[in-house]
Amino acid sequence: MKVAEEEEINRLVEMTPPLPEDFKSWCEKQMKRPLIYYRRNGKEAEIKCAACGKTLYAKTADMPEYGTLQIETPRKEHPARCVYCGNQSFYEWMYVKRKELDDKRFYLYQLTEDKTLVIRIFDYNRTSSVDRIMDESQTEVARFFLEYGQVKKLIRLYTYKGDEYAWCLKKTAGYPYIQVIEGKTFPGWEQTVKESALKYCPLDELVNVVRSHFTQNYKPNVAVIDALMTYANNPAIEMYVKMHMDKLVSRLVWRESIYGDVNRKKRTVNGQLKLKKKENINRLVKEKGDPELLEILQYEEKMEFQWKPEWEDLFRGKWDKNTEKRITRMLKYMTMQQLVNRTWKYTGELTDSAKGKGEFWQTFLEYSDYLRMREELGYDMTNEVFIHPKDLDEKHQEMVKEQNARKDEMTIKKKNKEFANIAKRYESLCKRYQAAADGYIIRPARDAGEIIMEGRILHHCVGGDNYLSSHDKGRSTILFLRSEKKPKKPYITIEIRGTHIVQWYGAHDKKPNEEFFKKYLKDYEDQLEQREKRNDRVLVAAG
Repeated sequence: MKVAEEEEINRLVEMTPPLPEDFKSWCEKQMKRPLIYYRRNGKEAEIKCAACGKTLYAKTADMPEYGTLQIETPRKEHPARCVYCGNQSFYEWMYVKRKELDDKRFYLYQLTEDKTLVIRIFDYNRTSSVDRIMDESQTEVARFFLEYGQVKKLIRLYTYKGDEYAWCLKKTAGYPYIQVIEGKTFPGWEQTVKESALKYCPLDELVNVVRSHFTQNYKPNVAVIDALMTYANNPAIEMYVKMHMDKLVSRLVWRESIYGDVNRKKRTVNGQLKLKKKENINRLVKEKGDPELLEILQYEEKMEFQWKPEWEDLFRGKWDKNTEKRITRMLKYMTMQQLVNRTWKYTGELTDSAKGKGEFWQTFLEYSDYLRMREELGYDMTNEVFIHPKDLDEKHQEMVKEQNARKDEMTIKKKNKEFANIAKRYESLCKRYQAAADGYIIRPARDAGEIIMEGRILHHCVGGDNYLSSHDKGRSTILFLRSEKKPKKPYITIEIRGTHIVQWYGAHDKKPNEEFFKKYLKDYEDQLEQREKRNDRVLVAAG
């Protein structure tokens, strides 16, 4: 941890107010009370409280002559009270051994001396059972410091170095992350917010906008915290609320205002939205601040384009940085009007229906991929035949095959260099392992590339680095069994060590004509062993 970061953590910890005296007892009251277990034997009852662990032996009220202590007859799920600790709960049968678990999240709002709003987050855990006295723990997992213009977060993390939990400072999105989940908030938080530096936050409006956008499943206390952090990070969100840009407001709250398409350091609408043209601002307001339209308009202004609204609609719902890169590449070879017209032509369905737009998008992806592959493969991109092919599907497939072949070529060249001993050992391995019989031949691999292609064609794993390395270092050898009539066509792959065949497989890890080749390869092994014994370099044909 850097010195400056450690100093900032210490400063934030020191400025945190002490806990209210009644906070812990308030949390305890929100938790599920430990059950009181019982076992009855006629008119007698054994009663055990999971809160204090003490056991009471008593007579029921209708037989007072058997004891001075009288109780109501215990019954499952009826109210119960421990006479020792006062625990008020419910009865449960004593033979029920399951653990009773209760986990809750609590939030506490406090103010520092400089009116910074601190939201402290606690996890409370309580466990009990008939055989285990109540065990409970309260852990503060995070502190959010909401200042005017920024949010700082302290998150408690386990450190292996110190073998303990310690505070970690968090200023941006990403790890470490503490999720704001449904929980209960300590009473009085509304007044605390009003007295803080965030007193002008349009909290109710923000919460209503967000909950209506993300449905009512967005819990109130979660929405409140998200809204406050959003306002703290970017107080200008008040402008967007007044302009009824609800979609943008929801996106900002979802991201706590850490949203790259809005420059929260600026103080004007134009500056924050990165839009210079008034008509674009008006369009965005009309569309309730649609974030995707914002990104498209920003792109248009950056590239000095003026698109038709129907062009923008084609990419609404699909726009991201990747789409932006695709369009930028395509516009090197055509105008936007040509891009749209040609894509619709390849789509073959000139309609603005949802189905038509979906097919337009798929065709756009195919067209952009085709042009990218043409460019990467070094074609003359001034040739209109390449830019605007008659059959996009056919030419796209051609580019895929050519690019894969180029990648295969580069991969094989790299692997041949990395595992050079495979080629060097080829001749000596031929003398040892090469054989022919019954219309089949067996020979070793010529180089690493041949092993890789064998694996790809037969769809098994022999082309992996572990097999290449093993063959390269002489730990085992890869052999090919093929038809004499088609010696170039892969059929069966063999891994052998010395004279022992470790495994053999055909396409898709299956064994073709298994009974025949099982005997064939056993005969082959026997002849290898005989040759090793004679120390003879002439291999008798198998079969």
